Amino acid sequence: MRFSEIQKKEVIDATKGSFLGFVQDATIDSKNGKVESLHVGGGDRGLFFEAKDKNTKRVRLEDIMTIGKDIVLVGKKDNEK
Repeated sequence: MRFSEIQKKEVIDATKGSFLGFVQDATIDSKNGKVESLHVGGGDRGLFFEAKDKNTKRVRLEDIMTIGKDIVLVGKKDNEK
């Protein structure tokens, strides 16, 4: 999957059902080229390329349950109870 496919998707905390923000950026391990975390901010989707939100959160790739057509669900996976 390309990063452009998940860019600007809504991120939802599945355990609380709360909106965390939109995918804005990612942290990539320069040694292996794999994504380590997604940067999620509450800014407006239409203003993505303007100033980044100062309240950006990082979501580790391990915490992502699923990436759907329109949203990214974050929370504990079933096997991590």
